[in-house]
Amino acid sequence: MFRKPARRHLTAALLLLATTAPAAAEEGGVSSPQVTGVEMTTPVRRTLKQIEEQWLQWIVQNSRKDSERVVDDLLATAKQLGMQRLPDLCVGAIARAHRAAQEGDAERAAWALAAADRFDPGRPAVAFAEASIKAHQGRYGVALAALLRGSWRIFGSQFERYFWLRSLLLWSLCLLLVTGALFIAIQMVSKGGILVQDLSSMFARRLPPPLATAATVGLLLFPLVLPSGLLWLPLFWSVLLWAYASTSERGVLLALWLVAGAAPVLITSQSREVAVRLSPPDLAMENLVEHRLYGGLFTDLGVLRSVLPESVAVKHFLADVHRSLNQWEQAHSLYEQVLEAEPKNLAAQMNIGAYAFLKGDFGTAIKHFKEVAAADATNGAALFNLSQAYSESYLFDESRDALAQARKIPRSQVDVWMRNLSQQRVVTPDDGLRRIPEIRRELMATYRAQAAASAGLDLFRRWLSLLVPVILVLLALSIHLARRPFGLSEKVAEPRRHRTRDRWRRVLVPGLTSADAGEGLHSFGSLLLLTGLLLLPLFGRLGYRIPWGYDPGSSIAWILAIPGILLFFGARLRWELSHDV
Repeated sequence: MFRKPARRHLTAALLLLATTAPAAAEEGGVSSPQVTGVEMTTPVRRTLKQIEEQWLQWIVQNSRKDSERVVDDLLATAKQLGMQRLPDLCVGAIARAHRAAQEGDAERAAWALAAADRFDPGRPAVAFAEASIKAHQGRYGVALAALLRGSWRIFGSQFERYFWLRSLLLWSLCLLLVTGALFIAIQMVSKGGILVQDLSSMFARRLPPPLATAATVGLLLFPLVLPSGLLWLPLFWSVLLWAYASTSERGVLLALWLVAGAAPVLITSQSREVAVRLSPPDLAMENLVEHRLYGGLFTDLGVLRSVLPESVAVKHFLADVHRSLNQWEQAHSLYEQVLEAEPKNLAAQMNIGAYAFLKGDFGTAIKHFKEVAAADATNGAALFNLSQAYSESYLFDESRDALAQARKIPRSQVDVWMRNLSQQRVVTPDDGLRRIPEIRRELMATYRAQAAASAGLDLFRRWLSLLVPVILVLLALSIHLARRPFGLSEKVAEPRRHRTRDRWRRVLVPGLTSADAGEGLHSFGSLLLLTGLLLLPLFGRLGYRIPWGYDPGSSIAWILAIPGILLFFGARLRWELSHDV
């Protein structure tokens, strides 16, 4: 029913150790960025080592109470690094729960799943794993509820939602193309007889009947000798059928030609964007926004720095990362570089002032905070920080005035900042993290530049596909005008001799009756619904592979597709019986 996680997923949770182990090997000072991706101070490396040890403690626990205690410790340790989620440990806990369920230990499986949900709350993979485990235990109602909960969670997670929607777009494009091919096949079934008749008559004017028949068959099937012949065959048939099509059928054919022409460009564009979103730098940024600490985080951040070494946005982003890790020396150096490149970057200047404040250099801090407040009169955080710096300098009157000005600014959150003084003495903006869209555009530009340099001809050929609709229209009109002097046969309605056979033909071959009547939109719509149901289980294969951490497989699609197909044909049969004369 589900694709089970591989046995290695339990140890894959220890991917976190790939970062902590080499980092912990450095005894003092700052770790080398060649080893860990970005510099890490001794306290940070010690904290990562502590997470490793606590995870090993969780693995050997045998009760829910002990498990919850270790999970509390793990989350508290991660919080010291500004992190709230541990996705690798979540996957490891899922694998632990799955193994326990296979061994018949339902209680252990339950609290392992509970731990997984705490390591990474709201993750769809946890609900899908629960559905698999409950189904294995024979609790199918609970399994279905968990399955639906996991499906709903997809839309609550920005990362999974992004890939699911891109997969939906690619699947929809495949659906239109497959339905279009079936539509052309139905048109050939409906009108192919008169098409063959007219082509044979045209060739028979100059060739003997056997050769005329062979020429007709060769003309109809010659696209098969071309590369990707099965793809060109329906397009060629649609050109030949143009003259016999009704107005609505020609409208459908035009739309299909446009989709066929645009498909390569759309697929290439989507693949490029998804490749960027799955790249190590983008994964690191996405996880940091959601406060996720995974094994390759710091290595992937190092990749980001190496890919865009001169990017001011990247430097600002990494400065915020170092600051969140309480690595102020590294953060201060980067903020200085950002401010040098962007003199009007108030967020960088504010954090430089915060660094001076924390170092006890209150005069420098006051200078920076005053400059930010003067440049942006609506910046309540700058005035609040200024009041704190004045207070530390024993300038209490100035401190009260600055605090009063901060309170006058709408949405300044002074009361919130005052309550958090024990945790954060000054406000530090996260504008570097907000520059992720800018960094993503820079990554995309770099990707495009590399693609253009290495595969310019290939990209040129893909853009040429946009000419396909124009070529097909011109070809259809040319063939139509060339054949007009020879005349076109009209389809004659066949007598209804076998009512039962005709009824089942209409029920089992959707779109055929509409094609006989020249109702193009109705015929395409009937085929679209059935094709969509048939392709639903292939959603995961036709779309992009979503990095679930626990793959739900195609069980959801089959649950929807099988009843849907039965209802589709049942409704068609009922309609035929109610309208049969």
